[in-house]
Amino acid sequence: MRLFSKRQWVSATVIASILLVRALGSTATASQPPIATIQRLTAGDRACYVELKDDSGKTSTEFAEFNICEQQLVGKRVRLTYESGNILAEACQGNLDCGKSETVMLISRADVLAPVNAPTKTIQALADGNYRYWNGTTNQSIVSDETLLANGGIVFHFRKQGNNVSGVFSYVDGEAICVKGQANGNTVSGRAVQTLQGASVRSAGESFASFGPSKALSVRRGYKVNRQVVRYDSALLNLAGMNRINVGSRTPRGCV
Repeated sequence: MRLFSKRQWVSATVIASILLVRALGSTATASQPPIATIQRLTAGDRACYVELKDDSGKTSTEFAEFNICEQQLVGKRVRLTYESGNILAEACQGNLDCGKSETVMLISRADVLAPVNAPTKTIQALADGNYRYWNGTTNQSIVSDETLLANGGIVFHFRKQGNNVSGVFSYVDGEAICVKGQANGNTVSGRAVQTLQGASVRSAGESFASFGPSKALSVRRGYKVNRQVVRYDSALLNLAGMNRINVGSRTPRGCV
């Protein structure tokens, strides 16, 4: 006769309870995110503990079936299915002989969603409106300011009307410059203005110079308007390979 450990007995009891409730049907509570990115998985005495971050940046910890902890899900953006089930009561404090249980909503399934892809349209083909592009990648459909700060990179936040594009090219938590010009495919050609105390001219002549290390934006024919304004009469911004993300809460500002 096969003997089961205490942990196996509790796990079997939990699974049996879940299967019974599934037959009756159940739904998640309003506070449990249907879609989120898994930050950490921890197998405990009561259940699998799943640390989540939803697309708005809100974090939470949810109970899940033990098999969820056995899957390679950390860092994945997933669609979550919840089912009601019984787990060892918190009052038992990990004592498997306690005999008490409580009913909770458990994550029973986590389906991995496809990551956010690079834009399918060129900048030129976009409809009129406000947009934001980033050179980073994420599984989140909504990229929060916290995510940008954590990952860094470059961002172009702009408004498009016809082929006219005007917006701010910036390094996350770094230097920024306003770019205004005409869209052609995934490039914007025109002029640029940087407003920054002590800003220096990158290129005063006919040769293009990169605005920072990314090489996405090149400028030339620059000159100082005053101590805090540098204007470039020629600028070329290449957005190929950048990802379109949510526009954010701020309205893109134009160049002065």
